[in-house]
Amino acid sequence: MSLADRVACSLLNCFGEEGPPSLEYIQAKDLFPPKELVSEDDNLQVPFPALQGEGVEYLGRADDAVIAISNYRLHIKFKDSVINTYPGVDNHISVPLMLIESVESRDMFQLHIICKDSKVVRCHFSTFKQCQEWLKRLNRAIAHPGRLEDLFALAYHAWCLGSNTDDEDQHLHLCRPGDHVRQRLQMEVKRMGFDMQNAWRVSDINLKYKLCSSYPQKLLVPVWITDKELESVGSFRSSNRIPVVVYRHQRNGAVIARCSQPEISWWGWRNTEDEYLVTSIAKACLMDPGARFTCGAPACSQPRGEGPDSSDSDFGKDVI
Repeated sequence: MSLADRVACSLLNCFGEEGPPSLEYIQAKDLFPPKELVSEDDNLQVPFPALQGEGVEYLGRADDAVIAISNYRLHIKFKDSVINTYPGVDNHISVPLMLIESVESRDMFQLHIICKDSKVVRCHFSTFKQCQEWLKRLNRAIAHPGRLEDLFALAYHAWCLGSNTDDEDQHLHLCRPGDHVRQRLQMEVKRMGFDMQNAWRVSDINLKYKLCSSYPQKLLVPVWITDKELESVGSFRSSNRIPVVVYRHQRNGAVIARCSQPEISWWGWRNTEDEYLVTSIAKACLMDPGARFTCGAPACSQPRGEGPDSSDSDFGKDVI
């Protein structure tokens, strides 16, 4: 009997003309079944649209809030009355579990959640017992996965297989920053009193993260610095992390600028545009009364071909 005949015979035995097939087929998503929901109140509803493969495991009440833990995120929905916000800021806080660095219980009734992006989330409970219970649940949820199959990315992929395109597209907005995130820079610029007319501007050169993948989309630089000059500086700085301003002291106008080490190598290479950007930040500071500029970098990076600007190029900078 030929191979084709044997295959045909096997198929006939499995899929006979009469009766159901003897093989049972499962879909990829069946390998990642959702866990049973533990709800503290039967009247509560999940306060967010779940992603493909996402299942809420715990749902309960905190003080003036609804709290939920899924296999992907921690979600807290506060009442509008307890949110002290700028206009347009949502009363929902949604934090991916793998973004959480640690969870602590403070003042007996408060969960203190520290994220890897320096964000801190606080949630109050009415009793100490309830606070401790949610502390245990959250610590279990953020623990390192014991199996590869416990990674949410695999469950998401399995549940997306065979789903309609519309079902997948409806969740894409969750991967984009909300309006309050996009407005946060403008709010901080206004709060810290930056002079956006004469001294500073917001550059969109990193809008698609092409200049530096680890920098935000919008960068604060002196108003007369062009995007072309920023590109040139990026080629001189390690990982393209150019000097950009991240903080301004409202009283004296001093600023803090973040950057990586310049790639000066053992030969002490210099970059005109880089030096111009650094001195321009100092010049922009001087436009505010009492402004001072802080510049410092560890010299121990120089053996890697990186290091601080050499002392002979530190002209016009007030080091404090």
